[in-house]
Amino acid sequence: MKALTILATIAITITSCNCKKKATETNVVENKTVFPDQSVVTSGKVTMQQNEVPTLYYEATSRGVFLSIKVENQTLFVSKTRDFKEYEVAKTLSDADWKEISALASAVDLEKVKDLKWPTEKRYYDGAAHANITFESKGVKYPANGFDHGFPPAEVAQLVNKITKLAEQE
Repeated sequence: MKALTILATIAITITSCNCKKKATETNVVENKTVFPDQSVVTSGKVTMQQNEVPTLYYEATSRGVFLSIKVENQTLFVSKTRDFKEYEVAKTLSDADWKEISALASAVDLEKVKDLKWPTEKRYYDGAAHANITFESKGVKYPANGFDHGFPPAEVAQLVNKITKLAEQE
């Protein structure tokens, strides 16, 4: 009887290890992360052509501050009202501003956006608004981990500073 129990245990262990291995292999092929807003981020190198610029979403929030910015197709959309349905301001960007934003956005490795490290932690004690930037390319969203408004990660600092400066000119 002990032999039968040991053989059954070994068989179950081997079978379950095989299932986990197959599941892991499947996950490597289709490694997808689904975020609460139902956006999907797939792993793999994302390469963009020079003329392809991702849509940018920037948001900064705290108790007394709300700023939402969207940059798409040479247009800057800005809203400073929580729970907005439409952006309050739509500004057409100059060719020079659009070229600068395009170059800065195209230089960002979308695969690594989720791993950006923030330089400060002021948002933890209300020293700064909590900010985040999300890139959307071909229907896939690439959100960052979040950072302090006014203190973006070095990899996206020039881009964030440029679009927030343009939004403040409204």
